[in-house]
Amino acid sequence: MSAHYPRRNIANALRRNAALARGFTLVELLTVVVVLVTLTLIAVPSFNELTRSQRVQMAAMDLFTSLLRARSESIKQNTDVTLSPAGTWAAGWAVAVGGTNIDTHAGTSNISISAPGTVTYRSSGRVAGTTPPKFSVSATQTATKRCVQVNLSGEPVVTNGACS
Repeated sequence: MSAHYPRRNIANALRRNAALARGFTLVELLTVVVVLVTLTLIAVPSFNELTRSQRVQMAAMDLFTSLLRARSESIKQNTDVTLSPAGTWAAGWAVAVGGTNIDTHAGTSNISISAPGTVTYRSSGRVAGTTPPKFSVSATQTATKRCVQVNLSGEPVVTNGACS
């Protein structure tokens, strides 16, 4: 004797089973996790390079801004203004008028700045001395370099690459 089920009961049973079977299988979940881990392992070194590159760029722009400030104050106050390192340039620097600091900048970790000693702006906005100063900014573990140099009119300029 064969059991005879009406079609309607079979369709209802299939819909109930489909509703209960929602979700992901363990294999699907593990596949997604493996793909996400692989993408993360690929992206992390690039992100670290980006971070180091941005530190170099930020240090160069901070130095550029301090040079602009020193030049602006020398013209505005009609006196000499100095930009000097706090021991070394990588440890920070200060902008001073008549021995009084008007702006200080803390050092940035893992950044190397090679530069001349003290930069002095005359009241005309030009740099004292015969050789315009050049600052080479770089970091460890990255090829990114920036050059902050002062042109003949006293205006600072930032360029990509090491100073020549």
